[in-house]
Order: sequence, then C-alpha cells, then structure tokens
Amino acid sequence: MVSIADLDNRIVGRIVNVACYGATGLSARLSTQAQLVGMASVSRTWHELVRPHLQSILIIECQPTPDAPQASNKNAKRRAAWKSPVINGNSSSKKSSGTCIWQTNAELVHLLQQHANGVSVPVSRLRVQSFDTAPDFTGFVAAMDHARLERCRLDTVTSLVVMEFIGASTAVSTAVSTAVSTAVSTAVSTLDSNTGNSALLAAECIAKHAPNVRSMVCAPWNVSAAFRQLASPLSLAYLKQLHMLTIPLATPLLSDSQTASNLTTLHIHAHILAASGPGIVPAQQLQVLRVHDAPAFFSWEAFASTGDSDQLEFASLTALGIDFASDNVVTTADFYSSINRTKSSVHVTMGRDRRRVVFPKLHSLSVSKVPYTYAEAWRMFIGAPVRRLAVAGPYAHVRYVDTRLLRTLDLLDVHTVGAEKSSHGRFTSFVKMLLGEDSNVTCAWLRHSEAFPLSVPETVRWSQLTELCLAAYVPALALLLLVGQLPSLHRLVVQRIAGDACEEEIDGKMCAPWGNITAPAVPVSTSVRELQMHMGGGPTARIPTLQAMCYVLLCLPGVRRLAVKQVYCDYVRDFIRSSAQSHPALANIELVHHVFIAAKSPMFVLD
Repeated sequence: MVSIADLDNRIVGRIVNVACYGATGLSARLSTQAQLVGMASVSRTWHELVRPHLQSILIIECQPTPDAPQASNKNAKRRAAWKSPVINGNSSSKKSSGTCIWQTNAELVHLLQQHANGVSVPVSRLRVQSFDTAPDFTGFVAAMDHARLERCRLDTVTSLVVMEFIGASTAVSTAVSTAVSTAVSTAVSTLDSNTGNSALLAAECIAKHAPNVRSMVCAPWNVSAAFRQLASPLSLAYLKQLHMLTIPLATPLLSDSQTASNLTTLHIHAHILAASGPGIVPAQQLQVLRVHDAPAFFSWEAFASTGDSDQLEFASLTALGIDFASDNVVTTADFYSSINRTKSSVHVTMGRDRRRVVFPKLHSLSVSKVPYTYAEAWRMFIGAPVRRLAVAGPYAHVRYVDTRLLRTLDLLDVHTVGAEKSSHGRFTSFVKMLLGEDSNVTCAWLRHSEAFPLSVPETVRWSQLTELCLAAYVPALALLLLVGQLPSLHRLVVQRIAGDACEEEIDGKMCAPWGNITAPAVPVSTSVRELQMHMGGGPTARIPTLQAMCYVLLCLPGVRRLAVKQVYCDYVRDFIRSSAQSHPALANIELVHHVFIAAKSPMFVLD
C-alpha cells in the first residue's frame, strides 16, 4: 500500500490546495481553515505541507448581516454552522457594514507564525472573497487594520485574489461590450455612490499596505460591479509592476506616465481595451491574452507602440483567446467598410487593424462565437506555430477555418452550434473534408449541438490521432469505418451512437438472443484501449441502439476500459457476462458507469 511518505511533495501539496482552497463555493470559505488545521494534525508530513498554506494566505471575507437578503436557506444553514473558534474567537475580527460583515483569518495566521519554530512563511497572497451577498466595502478598511494589528505583514503580498460566488448576482454583465465600446460597464454605472466610494477607499488601503502586488486574478471571471470598482484603481496603482491581470475592470487603463510594461497575462473586456490608451499594454512581452465580449472589429491599437507602422508583432504570445460578443454574419465588405480602405491596401485580420498582425510563437488559439464568413480572417495565423486550436460558432462561419492550420496542430476542437437543419449535410461535408486533409492532429473533438448523421470519407489521413471525441449522431457502421482508418487511436468517446432499424446490415447481426451478435472475422481496430459511449434516448433507447453498442465493443477487442451511461450499464454488463466465454477479451474489461459522459475538451484553458 502506498503511504503519504511515498508521494511526491508537489502531489500532496496539490491535494491540500484542492481540498481546502478549491474555487467552488463552500470549499473556499474562510471556515475551511479549520479543515486545514485538522489536516495539519494528521502527521508531521501533512503538517509541513499544510503549514505554508495556513501562514501564507490572508483571507478577508464578506458575510451578509443577519438582516441582509439571504441567497438561499441552504446558505443560511452554512453560515449558522460557522464554528471555528480559532478564526472567530476575537469579535474584533468581524467588521460590520450596512449589508455585510468582514472577517479575517489574521489571528490564525499570526498564531501559526508565532509557533513556526524559526521557519516562518511570509504572507504572499491576499484573498478578498464574498459568497452570499454583493460586497459593500464599508467595513473592509477596518478588517485590514485588524489584520495589521495582528502583525500580519502585507508588504510581502505579491498576489491579490478576488473570489465571488453569489449565483445569478455574480455575473452582472456577460454582454456589456457591444453597446458601450467607449464607456464603462452599465452594471458599474448603477452602483450607488456609497458603494463606489467604499470600494475606492478599500483599493487605496490595499495599495498602501500591500505595495508589491504582481498578480491580480479572480474566480469566476464575471465578478460583480463592486469588485470591478475595487479592481480598477488597483490595476492603475500596480500597472507598471503587474505580471498578471485577469480581473474585469470598471474603467479603462488610462495613464499618462506609465504602461503595463511587465504584463505577461491579460484577460480583459474588449470595450475596456478599446477605451484604454494606445500602447498601454505593449505587445512585445504578452504571453497569454484573452479578449472577452469582442465586437467583430475590435481594435488592436492598445497593444501598438508609436513605432509600429506596418506590422504589429506579439513576439512572446503563446496563447490567445477571443470570445466574440455576437456571431452575427460579418463579410469582407463589412471589414473594408469598417476601416474605410480598399481591398488592395490592407491586411485582413480578426478585429480591425491596418497593420499586419503576427504571432511568431503562438501555440494555443481559442475563438468562440466566430462571426466571420471569409477565410481571410484566419490567414493571420498561418505563419504561427499553432499546436492547439479550439473553434466554436455556427457551422456557416466555422467552415471558413483555413485547413492549412491542420498541418501544425496537435489538438483540434471544433464545436458548431445553432446550425439550421439545412446546414446539417454541409457540416457532414465539412467534417469529411477535415478528415481527408493531411494532419498531425493527435487529439480531436468534433462536436455539433444538433442531432444528425455524421459520415466519414473513404480515406482518412489522420494517422497520428490517439484520442477522438465525436459529439454528434454517429451510425455504428460509419463509426467503425472511421476507427478502422485510425491506426494510433487509443481513446474513443462517442456522445450519440446510433443503431437505427433502417440499418439492415446491423440489424441482421444483432437480433436477440445475444449469441447471434457476432464480431467480424478481422477486428476493426486493436489499438483502442478506452471506450466511452453515451447514446440518445435515455431509458427508452431502442434495443437496436443498445445492440449497436455491443456490436461496436466486439469489433474493438483491445478495449480494456468501457464507460457507459448508468441506464445502459446493466444491459452491457449482462452482455459481457454472457459473451465472455465466446469472446475472452471481454472478460478483461473494466466497466465504469456515468450519470452523463460530458464532452469536455482538453483544450488549453485560458481562464
């Protein structure tokens, strides 16, 4: 048996971090400090791993006052269960305002530092969080002062983390950019003056006492207007020294004296970017960039210095994400009209720029709600060494992706949504075209939001493919025709396998009893080791569909791990038991049941 001493410290450290600091509701609350204290008492190894987490994170948390509107009865019970004497032993750690009470873990941090036996860990992270109410920062400064009275040094803080989980109130504006490209968020404009002033005072307090912050991040992305009001002045205060900024802002990045010259990771709304000064975020040092709620013709101007006349180069950028606000049709005529130029005098790009935009080190590209109906928009990436590509949008737009990008890809995720029925056949043609192109793709996710047959070409050229997810209506014979041409395939996920009665060839082989379901003389593939199948129809799935699953399984004798939806598990288990003697390979299968097998892409996540 493996003991804790056998695990790498980094693995155990991750266990600790996920167990008590996961950004998921209750698990991230201040009260979970008690869980960490309990973990630290398990053994010396656990103590040494947990102690840095306890000492290095100062938490300032907003809890609603008893008379404040309650998020839910469940949340009220959780608050009533707050029992940590270490955290709440001193009433001065609770600073009340009109709608919420601010609490800190300063006493616990100080206590642990006192008993650190000379191995004290400085506070490196300040986490400001709210769970059940939109924060009112009236009592925040008092909570910060209390933390300082507990001798928590804040000049060692290098990371500011904002966390907010209040259900529908959290996402105050998911589509604010299209109508206000030169204004602040409409959600922010509705804040009362008291809340705005208290957020500004809180920001001044943080900037004064924690002057060395290099990173500002949040979870989730769409935090409330109050937190955006807090983040905006801080982003300007730390602008020159920030390395990472992934918090939505209420106001543009405007500075007459400095630029974000050290910023390497940036997530930002397009309207905030457009209203910021030219060259405020120099393109040269950026490594990760995500633009949210972008209009079709968003500007790259904020990244361009005055010397960039003919070309704008993102010399260090390795990951780029563009989330468009709308997938409404955009044509080349619209592009030229947007810049008042003729076709012969401009480079066509995503967004709008008269210069040539280049990405010499770009490895990961994610584009959602693609609006463009012309291939030229994708050609700006042809010279980039893109290895991972995720594209989502209507079929009529996604189909313009330049297939030359396939030549360098390791991972491809294509997700078409909202297509009309008249586009179904064309999407099938698009997939057939992709599969027929020469490619080095090793992992592919081909998904469509509607149910329609997916066919494959006679010759598939994706010989390097090791993992495939098909989230579309796939007839069993078409699936086997595809798998048979993928010699390196190791993992196969099929979201909607089909076994229609009209498929006479399958029906002839799979009529009851199970003994009449026979495998082909030559296996379709022996390379597939993991198979996941989710069929449409739920508990009412027709017998031919269930039998199609069993037939596919017999055609892939190399499968060692099979995952199916719960309602089909007993059927498949009985089939394996009854057929194990005639098909010995089935006896070695590990059967796993799922409530639902989600098609979650392993695409590089920019969030």
